[in-house]
Amino acid sequence: MDNDKNKEIDELKQRIATLENQVNNTPRRSNLWRFGITFIIVLFALMVSIGVFQFVAVK
Repeated sequence: MDNDKNKEIDELKQRIATLENQVNNTPRRSNLWRFGITFIIVLFALMVSIGVFQFVAVK
């Protein structure tokens, strides 16, 4: 009976370790997506501002 409890405890420890690894990997992906979206928005805003500046400078 004691052996069964130890086996269950080991299985639970493995499950917890797996869940912790999954949780730790999620923020990296989230931060990467946030960086990518921010980079695209900043690049778009820069292009628009350059276009507006050139349009105004021609007149």
